[in-house]
Amino acid sequence: MCRNYALLLCVSLATTLGACGSKETNIQSQDKQVSDADGDPVYRKNPHPKQAYRITMTIEDAPGSFGFVDGAAFYQMSNHQQCTPIEPIAGVWPKQKEDSVPAVFKKVDATTYVAIIFPDGMIDADYYGKGVCHWELTGVGMSLKASGKYEETDFAPSLEKEQILQSASKKTYFWKGGYPKSGVDDFPDTGKPSAENYAEPNRTNLFVVTLKAEKVAP
Repeated sequence: MCRNYALLLCVSLATTLGACGSKETNIQSQDKQVSDADGDPVYRKNPHPKQAYRITMTIEDAPGSFGFVDGAAFYQMSNHQQCTPIEPIAGVWPKQKEDSVPAVFKKVDATTYVAIIFPDGMIDADYYGKGVCHWELTGVGMSLKASGKYEETDFAPSLEKEQILQSASKKTYFWKGGYPKSGVDDFPDTGKPSAENYAEPNRTNLFVVTLKAEKVAP
């Protein structure tokens, strides 16, 4: 089942990209472990990834241009309960188990954008003194807005880990009527996998975003 990355991407863009528009990816690790204001370890990005995939995004029949195009690669700890501390009273593992690395989509032409993501973009480390926490890629998500204004619809196509590692492609269909904005501010539109998922008359009023993954040298 495809995962909804819209909320994760919104949080990621707010915290790691900081502002509208594309920025160069800055994958840096620290020489020593850094903690945040709460004393929790800051998960480290891999400065020397050995795996890389090119993600090509093609937009067809859009009702207008997209002045804001951004994205992120998402990661999750595969052994979260084994390497992070439990909260004994509630019996839960409260420490963050997900993180992201910005995916910089560079414009090739009016309808094509390209980014490079790294399956090994996070550093496996003993963050909590309970053994090494292992990271795995879960997917990549995009955010497309007409100009980047908050109230505009957030069109959010995505690719899952399996699709990326298999160098697959995926089409996502979006209703043109949601451009540039919907009735709800900052509405997250994740689209549909087929035009058949829309009822008429919307079915004949769609645009398509195609994402294609391809393994490349890092």
